Amino acid sequence: MKIWPSLLVVSTVLLCSSGCTVVHAELTPGINTQITRMIKSSLPDATVGVTVQDVVSGEILYDYHGSKHFLPASTTKLFTAAAALKLLGPDYHYDTTLYYDAAGLRNALHHGDVAIKFTGDPSFKLPALYSLLQKLSEAHIKEIQGDFIIDDTIYTGPLLGLGWTWDSTAWYHAAPVAAIIIDRNQFGVTLFPSPKLGAKVAAKLEQEYPGAKFINLRSDIKAVTFQESETICQLAALVDERNNVEINGCWPLGTQPVHLRLALKDPRLQAQHLILDALDKLNIKLTGKIKFAVVPVGLSRLAHHSSEPLAVLLKPILGESNNLYAETLTKTLGAKIFGVGSFKTGSLAVQQILSQVTGIDFAQTRMMDGSGESRYNLLTPMHLTRLLYTMQQEPTLGVHFRNALAMSGMNGSLKNRFTTMRAADKVQAKTGTLNGVSTLAGYFTTRHNRELIVTIMINHAMENNALLKQFEEELCTLLVNQL
Repeated sequence: MKIWPSLLVVSTVLLCSSGCTVVHAELTPGINTQITRMIKSSLPDATVGVTVQDVVSGEILYDYHGSKHFLPASTTKLFTAAAALKLLGPDYHYDTTLYYDAAGLRNALHHGDVAIKFTGDPSFKLPALYSLLQKLSEAHIKEIQGDFIIDDTIYTGPLLGLGWTWDSTAWYHAAPVAAIIIDRNQFGVTLFPSPKLGAKVAAKLEQEYPGAKFINLRSDIKAVTFQESETICQLAALVDERNNVEINGCWPLGTQPVHLRLALKDPRLQAQHLILDALDKLNIKLTGKIKFAVVPVGLSRLAHHSSEPLAVLLKPILGESNNLYAETLTKTLGAKIFGVGSFKTGSLAVQQILSQVTGIDFAQTRMMDGSGESRYNLLTPMHLTRLLYTMQQEPTLGVHFRNALAMSGMNGSLKNRFTTMRAADKVQAKTGTLNGVSTLAGYFTTRHNRELIVTIMINHAMENNALLKQFEEELCTLLVNQL
């Protein structure tokens, strides 16, 4: 068998649950040459890696820099999701629990502490908190003669990951990863652009979130041309330690409101405000203070709130690329294996769980978080391909894994992508985007019903993200239409 030069690769053994071995084959010379030419002509200055694997045979059909390290961006979430399914199972759910001292309740007076334990449920919302605290009222408690304990000790360490850029920390995609999560630890601000150059752009907190009343907003934004907004000025947001936000800079001329999502700085402070506010609304007096500590020994469970199962929670991670969901899952894995959840223990847990089943030598990778927000992560296209192939062989978990991926033309990050492809309804993949970075990894069904795993990683690109994604779609369309 003749091996074409651009397909000459080192033989790779892929371990999977069935003990399979993956060998290297090749595409037809015409397609092989076409793909290589596309890469070199479309992105001559970028670093590009592409691997194509046949799902049925396990053969690697195309390998261009497949063993080169790249910044993976949000395709990192594939590892987080796979490890979570392996360790926790698709039925796992988060519990947020309210505790009280049943023996200390007499004549509407609760003698002793009340406690709530947060465990990092990324889907937990304010109505769920109100519903839990309502149970105190239903237990006929009018006064808590003790402290209100908030237990968030399941996680430790920094709330932001190593390698997260400073300019991202005010925005929703870098929301603090704490055990306390209420409404995704974020809030909304609406800008009202002006059609007049130099005029002030008004900014207002979105009031549908009740927690907004505990946030102060200051803004000084000037209306400029689009060109100026792209070249000589920018919008800058800063959220301080009291969760107050200041927005300065410029915004392009316009007439339509623009909705922004920003991240809280201190989830503990916001939780304290919201709990005190809820107790006040329930006419429950707290004589003590709110404290942050472990749930005291001897308290009984009064009520709890359960999240949806992991199989459902994976959809915001793989489909919508939600960073907070991915990172809480990462810290949860760390807590399960090492006793406490942090970015470091979580990343180690992911590697420990997946090392044997995938055959990946994680000593040859660098994983600093579970979402891909970190600029320190390094993976190869072959690592992603191995993971996708391994999960495809899983009889039960593989179905949950694939169902959580975005589907082209239908949902998630692929809702508006690959819509012209004949097999558009059969593209399931994970995308990744950072400045100068675009990645794509997933399952593609060709016009001849051949199933492929395609991984594309682009780094160091000067082109805008729209052009990078256009390249990805053109390359995948070529594969789908000709194989």
